[in-house]
Amino acid sequence: MRVCFLGDAGSIHLERWIQYFQEAGHQVEVISFRPCPNPEVKVHLLAEGRNGRLDYILSLPKIRRLLDKIQPDILHAHYATSFGLLAVVSGFHPLVVSAWGSDVLVAPEKSLWLRAVVKHVLKNAEALTSDSEYMSGRMRQLLNGQEKILKTVTMGVSKAWFEELPQVKKRPQQILSLRGHQEIYNIDVILKAMKHVAAEVPEARLIIAGEGSTTKALKSLCHSLHLEECVQFVGQLPHAQVQTYLNESAISVSVPSSDATAVSLLETMACGSFPVVTDLPANREWVDDGVNGLIVPAKDPEALAQALIRSLQDKDLREAAIQVNRDKIRAKAIWESNMAEMEELYQNLLGRK
Repeated sequence: MRVCFLGDAGSIHLERWIQYFQEAGHQVEVISFRPCPNPEVKVHLLAEGRNGRLDYILSLPKIRRLLDKIQPDILHAHYATSFGLLAVVSGFHPLVVSAWGSDVLVAPEKSLWLRAVVKHVLKNAEALTSDSEYMSGRMRQLLNGQEKILKTVTMGVSKAWFEELPQVKKRPQQILSLRGHQEIYNIDVILKAMKHVAAEVPEARLIIAGEGSTTKALKSLCHSLHLEECVQFVGQLPHAQVQTYLNESAISVSVPSSDATAVSLLETMACGSFPVVTDLPANREWVDDGVNGLIVPAKDPEALAQALIRSLQDKDLREAAIQVNRDKIRAKAIWESNMAEMEELYQNLLGRK
């Protein structure tokens, strides 16, 4: 089967899709504005380094030419409001569109134009996917009763990664943040909460991974709050180091204002790090408050501080959550199992049962 992905080849999430289908023996090509870190992936660049609105519009003729050349069996676009729209306008079928989160949870609420774009994309694909039941529900609302193949496909944790986790002793006072440094992820709220945490639990330490548009401001905030002794910025981590930090961190904190099922949450659960997350529908699909994690309101430093203090001080709660979380991951979030279902979906669209 020849699969063409239309999306951001520089994203680790799309790279995982590419890798799975390559290793499964399928021919995979990608159309993107960015190259893929994996040199073995065949990527057709549209306008490297540029992905503004005008660049998307100007890229359409090239996308059509590339699809004529590649002749894929399936075109799969990732992110509805950008690559999904390009895929629909290209006229290629069969088309699968995957929503990633903000494209269907946030964009339709920003303007009538974006709402119309998202609806148009969803209604003109043969099949749709999302990574949470909540997001799939929002997509059904946008479809307004139109029948459509819509599959919830959790990004998941690789089987090998899950089964071969090294046995590492947790650092009981270490908190880890893995999310990007964009406003939606509220890393500033974590820092403000940490001010309260440090006063109550002086030995607590916060590791902030990731980078982004707010990194400089976050480091400045850390300095103004006098948190340099208990907060460490470690930058963007390779995936192997993500596992290392999760394995040694007693707690993992993630408090975005909007989210689908975050891979970092699933990895947190797999590694036995205790999750403290925002009260969002996608998070409630995985975390039962006070059982296998704690749930806090968005943008509330005081509530977050209390949850982190409780997590640090309640060893029994943290340890009881470990097996519950690993059982959830084993049952619903093994990457290869979920990708095998996608492979079956592709084949069904082609009539190859």
